[in-house]
Amino acid sequence: MPVVGGRARRAGLAGVLLLCGCLAGCESIPEEAYRLPPSSQGVREAQTRTFEVPAEANILQASVALMQDMDYNFDTIEYPLGVLSGSKTVDADSIARNAGLVAADIALVILAVIGGQVPGGSLYAQADDEIKLTVTMVVLPSLENEGQYTARITIRSELVDKSDHVKKVVMIEDPVVYQEIFEKLSKSLFLEGVQ
Repeated sequence: MPVVGGRARRAGLAGVLLLCGCLAGCESIPEEAYRLPPSSQGVREAQTRTFEVPAEANILQASVALMQDMDYNFDTIEYPLGVLSGSKTVDADSIARNAGLVAADIALVILAVIGGQVPGGSLYAQADDEIKLTVTMVVLPSLENEGQYTARITIRSELVDKSDHVKKVVMIEDPVVYQEIFEKLSKSLFLEGVQ
């Protein structure tokens, strides 16, 4: 019987320690961590447009055609949910820079061999290789006006090295990028965005 009581005491002590750890963790989070930065409202406005169309499927279909023209491959198309997501990969390095890194690697190997050393790592292999762009669009019926649909686009950029390691992830916030996309989308819908 003492073993059972010892287990219960240890379980109770573990529970108290876990609760204290959680409370201590909550205390250390600064209050401003729960607030969005002031720039987030402007970014959200740049990423969002309202269109007057018969159905959200019209916006999604026009967006699919537009993204295909922009060389995106689709990861998700959910018409009933009003969601689509596409991605593409572009070269992050210029051809001249890559050629220069290969030449530098050759020079380093030659110098290592002449110096009697084993050649080290490769500069070319450490170079940034690709940027993966992911565009996600969500279309919802407007809460304010019947017959209008609000579309929000977000774009994420991942910088990937030659070893397929993600080096940096950035959410694109430039309003000009979103303005250009929405202008093209408006043209493909044969109407102007209603804000």
